[in-house]
Amino acid sequence: MSNEQAEAIVRRAYEEELRRHSWDQAKAYEAVLLREGREPQLRTALLLVGLNHVFATRH
Repeated sequence: MSNEQAEAIVRRAYEEELRRHSWDQAKAYEAVLLREGREPQLRTALLLVGLNHVFATRH
């Protein structure tokens, strides 16, 4: 899975949860983390996006 694919998966899941929770960002974030346990592809995508962010912002 490429970084672009991982980012698209995470973005799609987050936007779905935002719509489901009436644009409440905190609830959407928690819902994505709960989905992470049920969806292995989302878990991998979150890991890749998170690692990319950590290493991209290191000084």
